[in-house]
Amino acid sequence: MSPKYNGEKMKSALVLLQICCVAVMAQTTVSTPIVGFQKTPLSTGLNAIGIPLLNTDILRGVTTTLSGNSVGISGVTNFGALLTAGEPYYLEVYSGALKGDRFDVDTAATKSAANNTVVLSSSSPNNTVDLSSISINLNGVTVAIRKHITLEQVQSFIDTPMNGSNTPSSADQIQFFNNSTGTFMTYYLRADGVTWRGSTTGTAIQNKVPVPPGTGVFLNKATGSGNLVATGTVRNNDFAQPYKVGLQLLAPGFPLATSPGGLGGTSANGWTGNNTPSSADQIQILNSGGSSFTTYYLRSDGTTWRSSSTGTINQATNPIIADAGAYLVKRSAADSANILINPVQ
Repeated sequence: MSPKYNGEKMKSALVLLQICCVAVMAQTTVSTPIVGFQKTPLSTGLNAIGIPLLNTDILRGVTTTLSGNSVGISGVTNFGALLTAGEPYYLEVYSGALKGDRFDVDTAATKSAANNTVVLSSSSPNNTVDLSSISINLNGVTVAIRKHITLEQVQSFIDTPMNGSNTPSSADQIQFFNNSTGTFMTYYLRADGVTWRGSTTGTAIQNKVPVPPGTGVFLNKATGSGNLVATGTVRNNDFAQPYKVGLQLLAPGFPLATSPGGLGGTSANGWTGNNTPSSADQIQILNSGGSSFTTYYLRSDGTTWRSSSTGTINQATNPIIADAGAYLVKRSAADSANILINPVQ
């Protein structure tokens, strides 16, 4: 497992935010979840979007049993009744050896079970750990279950009407990058302004497609501008962010701008450095206007980051990743156990 890391600036900012969210009435102090919003300008063309804010927990509790893919939750009699059919959900682990890991929920199977268990999806590519390898590590730990951010919810965050068209190239689109194929999966808004379809999914409605935590997307606006105003809860937990070999489009786990150093971007943490940019691990940031990227790469000393546009200036502590921005990472080696430490302590 990679060493865990954190940034003091990130920690200070979120601790201040947490303090501001403590309500004091008379002599009673009540601590509430940290909530907020993020406003991201959108322009015509490609916009790199990440949404680190969370939907409200459906439930937070302690697991009692683990049988196959079914996880028992203490104090619950019918967990399936808390879920809405057709909606995507995930379980996030808040204690124990799997702290920070996430698993998609099989909504239909959980509703069908109609008992105290949550049935997890063993085949979901969004799972940060293979379910077959977790052994007893999901027993007796604190977990939260919440709904995924979906395509239709991303649309609801945009403060001007999105452009719908039955011709995909004329419609506003949300694009996911596929690390395995090196291609994009494109979803587009239909002319009715409500229905989302996929470039390879025929006429099936795709409104409930999730944007999983840590996954970045490109929002391609056909015309016009606006703002994406995301609202939700701030994560107060470690965050699993596995790396694969090659390019991957990622998003922050916390609503804070961060730097290569803030991601633990050093050779000691498994990143590959090289003085030849094409041979080094990279972070690529979409430039304003959406037509080019600035590439940052790790030098062979294992700690220094440079970009082609800044000469010899070290970018290791430069917050190049926006708090609600997507970014591309190119890795020479995978790291399935990469964990970002919770900056709110």
